[in-house]
Amino acid sequence: MSYTFELPEVGEGVTEAELVKWTVAVGDVIAADQVVCEVMTDKATMELNCPEGGTVIELCGDEGDILEVHTPLLKLSQDGSAPAPVKEAPTAKVSTPVQTATPTPAPTPATPTLTPVSTPNPSGKVLASPAVRVYAKEEGLDLSGVTGTGKGGRITREDVRQQVDAPVSTPVHAQQIKAPPAIQVQATKDDQVVKIVGLRRKIAEKMLESVQRAPHFTYVEEIDMTDLVNMRGQLKSVAAEHGVKLTYIPFIMKALVRVFQDFPTVNAVMNEADFSMIVRGEVNIGIACDTPQGLYVPVIKNVEQKSILELAAEITDVTTRTREGRVQLSELQGGTFTITSVGNIGGRFATPIINHPEVAILGVNQIHDRPMVINGEIVARKMMYLSPSFDHRVIDGAVAARFISALKGILENPASLLLSLR
Repeated sequence: MSYTFELPEVGEGVTEAELVKWTVAVGDVIAADQVVCEVMTDKATMELNCPEGGTVIELCGDEGDILEVHTPLLKLSQDGSAPAPVKEAPTAKVSTPVQTATPTPAPTPATPTLTPVSTPNPSGKVLASPAVRVYAKEEGLDLSGVTGTGKGGRITREDVRQQVDAPVSTPVHAQQIKAPPAIQVQATKDDQVVKIVGLRRKIAEKMLESVQRAPHFTYVEEIDMTDLVNMRGQLKSVAAEHGVKLTYIPFIMKALVRVFQDFPTVNAVMNEADFSMIVRGEVNIGIACDTPQGLYVPVIKNVEQKSILELAAEITDVTTRTREGRVQLSELQGGTFTITSVGNIGGRFATPIINHPEVAILGVNQIHDRPMVINGEIVARKMMYLSPSFDHRVIDGAVAARFISALKGILENPASLLLSLR
């Protein structure tokens, strides 16, 4: 007697998922409700439990595969028979790092030829599976302009193909750069092939989307952090009494809140659907966080309403939970601006990629001792470079320069933050 465990419906409106990791192998004897794999959708990453126990005789997919709901995941023998031979790893599908980061959609089962009928989508949201979204990106197509013929208005792969093939005139602002065809690179016997799956794949897709949609430019400014270094040094012990680790980021966040009052268009996101910019009333700052699983950006909401001490405590809490894999999905959404800091690692400045659909990101770099000329004398100062990137479609170079100049003025005179306290 055998049992086939199929990919269950893992979320409302989710029709497929990426197989990120197997936690069992052919020949393993598993118990009922044991975790057998990890999958990722465009909404969440989750572990799947097999409802039946038995001996694993077949794994029906490879890590990195996109599988449709209700297709087989694994097969079990429940009569004590020997497991089937281990499934051979396919060679033609092996992808190399970087060059083939775009996932290959799972094959669609053959169906009778029918005339598609458009079903209204009452929510007004774009409904499409991860594989369809990837396919649309490859073809340079904005899904917001595609009418879905699937259930509930869901956009299918065929809808995308027909839209791409249709000889229609596209407004200049909606045209996207079509990605070149993937380059196949053959690995030799001495090479190690690493499949790009799960979060690493999502990061790759997000970065590609950002640079394809937004023309980036980076503006570098030198900041004298001496006074802020001294201020933080005086306040560290006070923060420690409250159980809070005080870094420079909360000071920079409060300085940004002040500068956004004069430069509100930097605290904004792009609405690609109608090519408009939404200037946010709230200041929700994402903090790029390096984790063992990859890059996450937890968001600190309503920075304008919180003190430096409150921000420091919240940053420590959310970044710790992010690195431990306990962050909530809602805490990774809703950002209006992002800070990325590699100062604790090293490096003088970088050219960060914008966290699309935001229009700017601030690179915070290493503070280092430099000889500087102050009032005609050479003195040692604590210097740092800021290296923000901007979306040049909506942020001009002069605006960016004035924005960073205003931020520089506050960071070099941090006591000025007291003037805006309420």
